[in-house]
Amino acid sequence: MKAIKLLYIMILLFSIDAISQTVKKDRFNPRYHNLRYTIMFPETSPNGKWTAFRKTYEESRDTIVLVNRKRAENVKQYAGVTKFHFTGRSNLLLIRKGSAEMINLNSGLSKSWNQIVSSEFVKSQNTWLVLRGISSSGTDLEIWKEGDLADSYKNVTSFFVKGSDVFFVKKEAGKNILYDLRKPKKAIYSTDQKILDCRWSDKGASAWITEKNGKTDLVYISKTQEVFHLNSDTSRDFKAATISRLGTGERFLVRLTYGDDPDKLPGNPDIWNADDRKLELKFHGGESEEIAVWDPKLHSLRMDTDDKALEKINIGDSTYVISYNYYKNQDYVHQYPEFDLYRYEVGNGKQQYIGKGGYILYYGSTGRYILSNPGNNWVLYDLYRLAEKKLKIADTGDPYFSEDDQYILFETEGGLLRYQTDTGDLVKISLLDGFHSTIVNPIQGEGISGYPNGGQNLYNSKESLIIKMYDKKNDQTAILSYSCQSGKKVMLQAPTRERIDKIEHKNGILLEACIEDYNVPAYIKVFNGSKAKIIYKSNRKDMEIGRIRSERISYKNSEGADLTGILYYPLDFTDLKRYPMITIVYARQSHFGNQYLRDGFFERTEGLNIRSYLEGGYFVFLPDIVFDKRGTGFSALDCVNSALDAVSGLKSIDFKRLGLIGYSHGGYETNFIATHSDRFKAYASGAGNSDLVRSYFSYNYNFLRPFYWQFENGQYKMPGSLKDYKELYIQNSPIYSVSEISAPIFLWTGVNDRNIDWNQVMEFYIGLKRNKKEVVALFYQDEAHGFWKRSNKIDIARRVEQWFEYHLNDGIKADWMKGSDKRD
Repeated sequence: MKAIKLLYIMILLFSIDAISQTVKKDRFNPRYHNLRYTIMFPETSPNGKWTAFRKTYEESRDTIVLVNRKRAENVKQYAGVTKFHFTGRSNLLLIRKGSAEMINLNSGLSKSWNQIVSSEFVKSQNTWLVLRGISSSGTDLEIWKEGDLADSYKNVTSFFVKGSDVFFVKKEAGKNILYDLRKPKKAIYSTDQKILDCRWSDKGASAWITEKNGKTDLVYISKTQEVFHLNSDTSRDFKAATISRLGTGERFLVRLTYGDDPDKLPGNPDIWNADDRKLELKFHGGESEEIAVWDPKLHSLRMDTDDKALEKINIGDSTYVISYNYYKNQDYVHQYPEFDLYRYEVGNGKQQYIGKGGYILYYGSTGRYILSNPGNNWVLYDLYRLAEKKLKIADTGDPYFSEDDQYILFETEGGLLRYQTDTGDLVKISLLDGFHSTIVNPIQGEGISGYPNGGQNLYNSKESLIIKMYDKKNDQTAILSYSCQSGKKVMLQAPTRERIDKIEHKNGILLEACIEDYNVPAYIKVFNGSKAKIIYKSNRKDMEIGRIRSERISYKNSEGADLTGILYYPLDFTDLKRYPMITIVYARQSHFGNQYLRDGFFERTEGLNIRSYLEGGYFVFLPDIVFDKRGTGFSALDCVNSALDAVSGLKSIDFKRLGLIGYSHGGYETNFIATHSDRFKAYASGAGNSDLVRSYFSYNYNFLRPFYWQFENGQYKMPGSLKDYKELYIQNSPIYSVSEISAPIFLWTGVNDRNIDWNQVMEFYIGLKRNKKEVVALFYQDEAHGFWKRSNKIDIARRVEQWFEYHLNDGIKADWMKGSDKRD
């Protein structure tokens, strides 16, 4: 009897274990779509009692989740929401298409609106503006505060929100009348043209307005209510104009955009000269730009004819702006050239040389100092003294000016560097050894139009800085606060391997953050000083994710570079079995090791969802790849070989069933490795280069410039030009070794790819075909470099899966693969 019971128990346990084994889901079946979501745009209510966020699924993102921070089990959801806001009294405003509701979260009572044409919540005024089609004569503008109607205006055709300023336009007696909501009884401006935009300058003392009726005009209204038209001061019609005040005066920097060049007649040849430094302008649709200083009262619009520095940057000073010529030093060897920077005197147009500038430029609040990074080291320029100071600080992070420009903080390894502008003193602020700092709560002003990167970067020295610290080597993240006044630092989140994202803060206080790991769906952690608690866990129905296992594999390439690979184990792994393994290649990937593995079609590599392959019984390996003097291809091959050697002792990996996949740059690496390795049984390569020589001399229609910069100083990291390293470029081109490939390869691309020319894939296919190699190539007629159409994303994912199932897992050969190999 005991033996029978024991047998029964063993059978029962075996059955339970068998049931627990995951049956592979068909992710191409719609029933498995839209199952997992990401937490997006988390926001805390002003009273600190509630957190709301948007659920982002593959195919929808209109659900808002509301969490009670004290009673975390109290969770509510609202569907069909396009926008959401917390009001000043912590009511929840939900805006839907054509309707809205405001919920009192204390009482649960709600108020609804319909017939909404457009609306906007102005947080600084705790005001909700609603344009509603409830009037028989047109639309009305309603002003709501906490569910109460504060005011309304009839026959309003449009409104504009600019920061805390609100304007609206009424139609009266055939005229468009512009009003300021702060003084709604007095019209600002009247015109028979359509008002396109409006904003105040100088804290409401003056305004500029863009209007259009056949042609565009820009109108300036002075402090004394005088009206000035930009069209009156220029003889050329412009398509658009942007304007910014120079300091506190009544002069403005104006950027004018013109339409098609009338001198460019259709049918004439497009001329490309050897010394042309403006090749990208050939693809701007005939548009051109000019920058001018406009003095409305003098009816002066000064266009500089000095070709050395036509571009202008307003940094908030009344007397000076920065000027430069974007194209003067352009040789396309780098993605962006270095710029000759000048101090431009607004009053007389005099220009004086400051120094060389890099592709980044930041400025402070006083208009005196700018920072730039020529040679990837920070240089401080003093506009008043026309002096420059090389700081010997590498641009490994961003710099931030204090409110008075007395100090500059630089993000760096181990903490911050504080530079004093008047004395030149440099102080290291140690925060956490081995971790690089990122200031989470800076004050970032307007960007710089026309300059590659930069803008106004400030920090508030009176508030604590919230700083995210990241250890790249060990993939660890921490959060701490630092007081600029006392020097006190507080660890808010101890170093963790988990990924920390979407950090919310207010007045120098950390409120909450989203945290996840590869096998832990995102959760929201709220902070109260150094204390913290979890209030929400996403994707609770994802019961399988906790059974996924990964391992960090440390290794060195033959050059001695320290590298890490992420090895994901098959779901329900047992060391009694041997599994196939797919290796994904690109560049450094070890920092992805803590990213939640969503199923469906969330992919870092086009066509391959890691989670799906783990459920299908594969190992998935992401090795780090770095590049050196041997060239891109040989460097990648060496790193991959070293990574495979590092896992060669794992007997559960079937090294006779290895697959390799890459997309874009990874596609090129896959092509190269396929022509130089015999370790893989099958390859899949998407949108990859095959001929570096051809690509080097091509014009890239994505970046709108010759592509050789990407090889010499960009992603490919070749040691120099093709002229100096011709043999190395040829040796690193897969097409020249196409006859050496020894395993089947699957290629695909979009024929509208403007980054990696689709003909690179076609020519690699032709080379394989000519050499009678096993290949299938797919060319998607309506796709570019990254696939956008869901039907195509599903199609390529299905085919990649069928490809590897057939070649690595003894699967069925799909019809589309027939004729690809010698067995057919």
